[in-house]
Amino acid sequence: MSVPRRTPPMRYEFLIKGELSERALAVFPEFTTAPSQRAFTALCGPVHSDTQLRGILGRFDTLGLTVVEMRRLP
Repeated sequence: MSVPRRTPPMRYEFLIKGELSERALAVFPEFTTAPSQRAFTALCGPVHSDTQLRGILGRFDTLGLTVVEMRRLP
């Protein structure tokens, strides 16, 4: 029986419209904030699966946040 190989998580950056409050940032503990243009918040961090990615996007939607850009980082 072969052991399934775990692939490392992909790193993503989400550019969110507006400056997120500390309370909103607390909903995304797996992400760090990165320097961004004024009036935007960039969140960066690992995403382990497509299912997790859909969950993250769902949290943005539930909070009424606008994702301006989403990209995989090298």
